[in-house]
Amino acid sequence: MEPMPEKNSYYRRERRKFALITYLLTGIFLIVALVQWVLFYFIGFLNDFFTVHYWVSCIFFGIGLVLLVLFIFFEALRFNNMVNWLFAVLIFECIVLGMVPLIVRHYRFQFLFSFIIWALVLVLFIACGSFLPLDLTLDVVVLFVLAVVSIIGAIYFVMLYIVVNAPYSFIIARCFIVISILMFVMYHAQIINGGRFAEMRTNDYFLGALILFLDFLLMYLFSFQLAPKWSDLCDLQLSNNFVLFKDTTTDEPSYYNWTTEYTSTTL
Repeated sequence: MEPMPEKNSYYRRERRKFALITYLLTGIFLIVALVQWVLFYFIGFLNDFFTVHYWVSCIFFGIGLVLLVLFIFFEALRFNNMVNWLFAVLIFECIVLGMVPLIVRHYRFQFLFSFIIWALVLVLFIACGSFLPLDLTLDVVVLFVLAVVSIIGAIYFVMLYIVVNAPYSFIIARCFIVISILMFVMYHAQIINGGRFAEMRTNDYFLGALILFLDFLLMYLFSFQLAPKWSDLCDLQLSNNFVLFKDTTTDEPSYYNWTTEYTSTTL
C-alpha cells in the first residue's frame, strides 16, 4: 500500500524546514566563531593572555569534547527544549575558545583567508552531497573503506615527512585526510536533507549544525600548519614555508617582544 500524498507532502515540508534550520544554525555558528576569533586576535590583552596561557584553551576544548559525547549519546539532552540549546551553545563556545591559541599565532590575514576558503569548500560539498545520486547513507561500507585507505595513506606520508623529510609529503598527507572529511560532509548533507536510506530526525537540528561546524573545523585545522610558528623562536626561519600572507611590520615575533617585556618587569 502506497503512502498517502498528504503524508508525503507533510514529510517533504518537515524535511525542508529541518534542513533550512540546520544550515541556518551552521551559518550562525560560523559567523559567530569568526567574530569571536577576530576579537581575540585584535584585542591586545586577550591575544597576550591566550598566547601565553594556551592551557586554558586546552581545558575548554576538552570540556567541549566531553559535552559533545554526552550530547550525542543522551537523547534527552537533545530533545528537551530547555536543555538542547544550552548544551549546543556550551559545546560551541568551548570549541571556539579551544581554537584561540592557534588563531592568535597566525599572521594577520591568513586565518581570515583560510576561514573563507574552507567555509566555501564546506558549502560546495554540502551542495554536492545534496544532489549526488549515490546514496552514501546506504553505502556506508564504501565510506568506511575509503576512510581507512585515506588514513593509511595519510600516516604513510606523515612518516615520510617526519623520518625522511620528503618534500611536500605533509601536504599529500593532508590531502588524504581532507578528502575523507569531504566524503563525510556529503554524507552528513544527505542525512540532513533526508529522502535517503538513513536520515536525522527533524527535531535534531542542533546536532546537525554542530556536526557541520565540526566538519568545517576539521578542515580549518589543517590551515594552521601553513601558518608561521612565530611563537617558537627556534623555528623563525623554518616557519616561513608556505606562508600566504606575511606580516612584515615587525622584525621579531610579537610573542617574543611581549614575553621579554613581561619577564623584565616581573624580575
